[in-house]
Amino acid sequence: MNWVKENRDQLAINNYVRKADVKTNYWLDLSEERINHYKDLTIDNFNVIIYGDEDIETDFYIIPFEELKHLLLENNFAKSEGRRRWIGNIINHKISLSNTGVKINISHKYSIPISLAIEPLILSTEGTNDYAIENSKREIQVSIKQSTFRKKILKNFEHKCCLTGVTENDLLVASHIIPWATKIDTRLSPHNGLCLSTLYDSLFDKGYFSLDEKYQVIITPKLDELSLQTQNWLNEISGKMISLPLNYAISTVALKFHREKVFIK
Repeated sequence: MNWVKENRDQLAINNYVRKADVKTNYWLDLSEERINHYKDLTIDNFNVIIYGDEDIETDFYIIPFEELKHLLLENNFAKSEGRRRWIGNIINHKISLSNTGVKINISHKYSIPISLAIEPLILSTEGTNDYAIENSKREIQVSIKQSTFRKKILKNFEHKCCLTGVTENDLLVASHIIPWATKIDTRLSPHNGLCLSTLYDSLFDKGYFSLDEKYQVIITPKLDELSLQTQNWLNEISGKMISLPLNYAISTVALKFHREKVFIK
């Protein structure tokens, strides 16, 4: 059996998998909706995986999206049925998409499997916005991705601290709910972030306060053991409801993790 077909469910967690029609010169189509899904999911770090003959184990291509993205433009959509998609085929290990006039040699992407060891963390009970991002092979791009994470989080909270309303950009932090070092697969999910001022980012990161299921602040029961100034800072926000995000809902799974593993009880 074709290796991609056999492992399709797992590959499709972080990659866009398509079946090509071997009877018509490996005809294929790519949906704009699905491309955008994986772009958001992985911040452009995914593969377009195309397989052909289901009975040939090695009949597949694994193409990094970065190598195709310059062709996936709106003016290259196929003009059929009003669907927003690109169509093309693969002949002699060269992929071409209609309306582009470009052929890309992908012979070096033929029959080379990738690791299946990617474990997603479900961040949404509906499963529609699950984020399984970042594996060890992508660590080289961490600084770029952190910047992207910050931009998404600040935009999600209208560029202001969700607790205090502070708007000075250099005082705002894209704070991870599940800490960066704890889980690889949640590092870049916008569902796993809060926009906080530097002070409250530090207090949240150290577990001096957390958020309940209604997004209200709960402070550590060990408040009396803290310095008077720290007590004052925490008392100012005790019971306060944060401002809600615009585009990406806060993960209830992540908040539960923070309350159970980070919050000082």
